[in-house]
Amino acid sequence: MIDYLYYKLYQATLKSSLNSIPHLMAPVYLGGLISANILVLNAFLAKIDVFPFLFSGTPTGGIFAILLIIAAIIFYRKDKRERILDKYSQEKNSERIRGNVIVAIYVSLSFILIIAVAFFKPGKL
Repeated sequence: MIDYLYYKLYQATLKSSLNSIPHLMAPVYLGGLISANILVLNAFLAKIDVFPFLFSGTPTGGIFAILLIIAAIIFYRKDKRERILDKYSQEKNSERIRGNVIVAIYVSLSFILIIAVAFFKPGKL
């Protein structure tokens, strides 16, 4: 599933103004999204007193995100990237549309949850 998300982010980058470097920007977007999801999950768990908030220092969240981005860049090297692009390039139009919708919902939900956790008060929904 992560590979498919990488593929969709790669395809989206090809259609953007950064189309000359999709091999670099797709893992940057992927690492950023995953780090945002982890930060939101940790914040939610901290608000309901299940787990302590690990990113209370100003630079720790940024360093964590940068490390995840670097790990994604290293992980999606040329041979891995080419295998993923070959695997998903044969998808049918209906599968492509379905994948686009799912990825759009995932990305939107990722950013909406940042705001939701900020305003979440334990015990009140």
